[in-house]
Amino acid sequence: MPTYRNTYKPPKVDVPRDVHIQTAPEEYDFNYCFEVKDLRSDRVELRPFVPSLHAQLFYDEVSKCAPDFTAWLIDWNSVEDVLVWAETIIRSQPSALAYAIYTAPPGSDQVVDPDDYEFAGMISMINSDAANMTSEPGWICILEKYQRTHVLTHAAGLIIHRILDMPSEGGLGLRRCQWFTTTLNEKSKAAALRLGFLLDGILRAHRVLPKGKKGVRPGRKGDYQEDQMTRDSWLACISWDQWEDGVREHVDKLMARRK
Repeated sequence: MPTYRNTYKPPKVDVPRDVHIQTAPEEYDFNYCFEVKDLRSDRVELRPFVPSLHAQLFYDEVSKCAPDFTAWLIDWNSVEDVLVWAETIIRSQPSALAYAIYTAPPGSDQVVDPDDYEFAGMISMINSDAANMTSEPGWICILEKYQRTHVLTHAAGLIIHRILDMPSEGGLGLRRCQWFTTTLNEKSKAAALRLGFLLDGILRAHRVLPKGKKGVRPGRKGDYQEDQMTRDSWLACISWDQWEDGVREHVDKLMARRK
């Protein structure tokens, strides 16, 4: 039998637990493949997530939520967990950009100055691909107080507009906006369909989940991650032609609703 040289070793990721907690907003490098900008509707503002501004705020609010709040995400058990996540999952990936969500208080009958908006959670643009002209909303985390309000519709709507609107309209002019979630997350699937996404299909055995996270079936007996469950992924999409053929107007109508 011939022998083949292979010196590969898994890369070591040594990230300080307090990474960028002291980095001033004007010095923080987002490392994103597209232009970074605020996104605004008449009721919600998405501000790029800066660890020194938002990590402690996000952790403080998430820690008040019910234990199952992050069932389909990861568990942020400390502000350091948030900082490491922001560095390793978001900033180190040129395909990802996280946003802090700010909103007028639910039930506000009058126009609220954005300076008086409340922090309502987080949403991201992930899997952004300039060559293939695609991106997606992801890491959607709406605080409990703001669930079943306008916040998800406006936050996701702003991301969809950013992805699919032409540059002359303030968007990136991409061709595909997709939505990935586990097949078990019925709320996420319903939100996508309500926003006009069409199902592309199911990716079976798509991901191995972290220990303790719920999947559709156990790990494979005898493999090296057998104690971690398997996720099937639900994939949907709005293509640029669907967007221009009525979905944009549909999303705008949802965002214009007041009840």
